[in-house]
Order: sequence, then structure tokens, then C-alpha cells
Amino acid sequence: MTNGLTQQLSNQFRGKKVLVVGLGLQEGGVGLARFFSELGAKVTVTDIKSKEELLESIIKLNSLEINYSLGGHKLEDFLESDVIFKGPSVPWDHEYIVKAEAKGIPIEMEISFTVSHLKSKIIGITGTRGKTTTVEMIYSLLKKTGKKVYKAGNLSGISTINLLKDATEDDLVILELSSWSLSGFHKKKISPNVAVFTNFYPDHLNYYKNMDDYFDDKKAIFLYQQKSDYLFINNQLIDKIDKTEIKGNVKFYDEQSFKGELDYLKGEHNKENAAAVYLVGKLFNLSDKQIYDKLKSFKPAKYRQEIVKITEGITIINDSTSTTPTSTIKAINAFSDKPIILIMGGNSKNLPVKKLTGRLSDVEFIVLIKGGFTDEIYSELNAKYKTKMSEIFDNLEDAVEFAKLKAQNLKSDAYLLFSPGATSFAMFKNEFDRGDKFNEYVKGL
Repeated sequence: MTNGLTQQLSNQFRGKKVLVVGLGLQEGGVGLARFFSELGAKVTVTDIKSKEELLESIIKLNSLEINYSLGGHKLEDFLESDVIFKGPSVPWDHEYIVKAEAKGIPIEMEISFTVSHLKSKIIGITGTRGKTTTVEMIYSLLKKTGKKVYKAGNLSGISTINLLKDATEDDLVILELSSWSLSGFHKKKISPNVAVFTNFYPDHLNYYKNMDDYFDDKKAIFLYQQKSDYLFINNQLIDKIDKTEIKGNVKFYDEQSFKGELDYLKGEHNKENAAAVYLVGKLFNLSDKQIYDKLKSFKPAKYRQEIVKITEGITIINDSTSTTPTSTIKAINAFSDKPIILIMGGNSKNLPVKKLTGRLSDVEFIVLIKGGFTDEIYSELNAKYKTKMSEIFDNLEDAVEFAKLKAQNLKSDAYLLFSPGATSFAMFKNEFDRGDKFNEYVKGL
């Protein structure tokens, strides 16, 4: 770490007690612990998971002097800290966070802390669906500007705080921003220079009290923008947004706004994403040809309607990041041109399911995997679709084998679509682990 900013942060944090709440397995907690340890801070990591569950992350930090407090949180860890970095899924009203705040201990979040120190131009993307795909499209497109481009935020396996070591004033930084991370933007009253709001659907109602609370966090994407900033927002939200709260330049878009072609991305929702990306590209002075050529050949990100294999006329699709009923509906809509054998199920987020259970009428066969969400909808599915649904599988491999057999029996081209519509925690560490396991198994078929 040699740049002026990291030297300044080293002076600020050397010898300070930094508490990282939530180590996790997706690099965020690991990156934070490493960053502040290398600055010379005294780092403690606390997590409700055990050492065994977090071993792959702990191994990455083996060379550093870090104290671990695992298998649950202790109040003294919070109250004895100089600064606390709260993980995204830890609520602001967590008892220990509240007590630490009352004592005057600063509570930070990785992404908002990073953005508040960066001098780079920030392009932030939020929305219920389409964030990662839109980030990846913008990232690949803006490389054509000749500037150095970084992507970070809520992306699996990327440490956002490392931008403070690497990114300069001349660089572009593209961030995927969840509602949870945007709650940190509210605390600091900051918004990205360029904001994209892809859409808004029910989600995270196992975390938020209601949809209004969820939307309020999302609004931080634009609420603190300046007059010179830009907001590109899906037309779906035109009646939900209070225009008096928008200070920057705003443009609305929908799928009709995109005039190009997408060879590998299916569905109206991807045309909406491409329309937003087009607006960002134009903002950075790229030509229509440059934008349309790049997006035409763009392939979906991993686990997002990813075509894994085509065998015997069966196209096998991994949509493991589908953790809401809405995302499964989008996948069914995108692949409606052939019969669908759908694998779905997992744990619940307490989201509305009526639209999804109705949409399943157009699916050829439903294969269920275990979890609280599956249990919630089972009796309704059994009443409506008894002749075209499986029993509940507690093993993904068996579910895939069964689904493949069903697809083969159709004796026509078909989709085997893995779009769970629920979280993964009944059987996997997270949706990325679930996606990995699915791909491993499918490639071995």
C-alpha cells in the first residue's frame, strides 16, 4: 500500500481496534480484515458461524494477526472497538450495534466507506433483479472508453475495499449495490455519480418489515446526487418515484428503448437492462455502433439464465441466482418457446407467491427441492398441478436426474430450467455454491 490515501488511512487506523462483523465466504469480510490488518489495525472478526463453516475464509487470512470471535457475537467485542464494520445482512437495529452506536463507536459498511474515500467516477447499479448482468454489461462496454475500469460492490469473490489501494481519480468504478449496502449510503448521505435503477419487485421481506422500508433503502442510489449527476431508471418506477427528490439529470427507459439485438440474453427484462446500459454508454461518448456491437455478443453472467449444456435436444439452464418468485417468472417468460421442465424450491423470504404459482400452468413439469419455501407452496401446487409435479427431493443430483428423464420422455426439444425462486440455505452455503454444484453435476451427465 503506497498511495497517499492508504497512507492517510494507515495513519488513521494504525493501532486502532477494528471489529469486522460477518466474515462470510464471498470475500467481503476477508478483504476488510486483510485491508485493516495490513494498515496496522488490531482486527477482530466476529461471526455467528463456526470456525469449521468459515474455514475457507480463515485460511486466506492465515498469515495475518487477526483475532476471531466465532460461533456467536459477544457484546464486549462491540463495546471495546474503536470502529465497527457491519456486514450487509446485519440489521442496523441489532442489539449490539445499537449499544455500540449509543457509546459513540462509529459503525461503517464496506462499500459506503470505500465510496466516501474514492475520487474515481462511480457508476452504481441497484434494483431487485438484473443488477449483476447490468454491471457486467457496463463493465465490458466502458472498457471501450480507454479508461481503467473496475467492478465491485455486491459481486461474489471481489473485495470492494481494495479499490482504495488501486483506483485513481481518472478511473471508472462500477458497483453493484444491494438495498442493504445502500443503507450505508443513507448514513453517509452519498450517492453514485451515475445511478441505474433496474426495477423493483418484492424481495427480502424476511429482513425488511415491508416493501416501503425496502424501497427506502434503494432510494439512496439517487437521493444524495448533485445537479451534475445522472439517474437512469426503469419506466416501471415512474409512479413510485417522487420526482422532487431527484436532483440530478434523470432519464426513464423500458425494453422498447433498446433498438439493438441480443444474441445470448433472452427475455424482455434483458432488453430493459440493455436499454440502461445504452444510456450509460452514450453518457461516456460511445457510438451507437460500439454499444450495439458489444451488447449483441454479450453472454449472461454465471448462474443467471446461464446455458450450461445442450444434450439430446435438452438445453440445461442454470438460474441459481433466482432467489425470488419474480425471478423464476422472468425465467419462465424468457424460455417460453419450448416445453420447460422446471427445478425449483429452497428456503423462504416471505414473499408473495400467487403470480408464480399461477405462471406454473405453462410449465411442462415441476421438480421440487426441499426447503421452507417449498413446504409453504406444496399444498397449493398439489391441488393445482398434482399430475405434473414431483415429490420433494432432498438431493439436487437426484432432482436433476429426474428432471432430465422427464425431458427425455417428451421426445422433443425442451428446456431443463433450474430457477429455484428461493434462497439456497436449506441445502447449500449460498446461491453461488448452489450454482457451482448444479454446474458440476450437469457437466458430468
